[in-house]
Amino acid sequence: MANTDEIREDPHTGINWHRHPRGCPHYRERWLPDTNVWQGEPMYQVFCLQDTPPVTAEEQAKCLVSHNACWRITEGRKRAAAAAAQSAEAQSQSDASA
Repeated sequence: MANTDEIREDPHTGINWHRHPRGCPHYRERWLPDTNVWQGEPMYQVFCLQDTPPVTAEEQAKCLVSHNACWRITEGRKRAAAAAAQSAEAQSQSDASA
């Protein structure tokens, strides 16, 4: 049985940790060849160099199509920009009505 609770090598430099060819530049995966999937053992481990690992299959799918940057960080920046724009619009409307 493979021990997935322990990372024995640095995902940045370890030869067994691989970057997905079309995925996020921070996404790394390590295949575990000696596992028994019939007993529920995982086939691979996922590691995120940004400390934002995927938690669900949907999130992992986003990691695998984010070619240039972490999708969580990109979405967070978009939300912050939208909130700032909304706040600025509300402020300008408040100033116009005063």
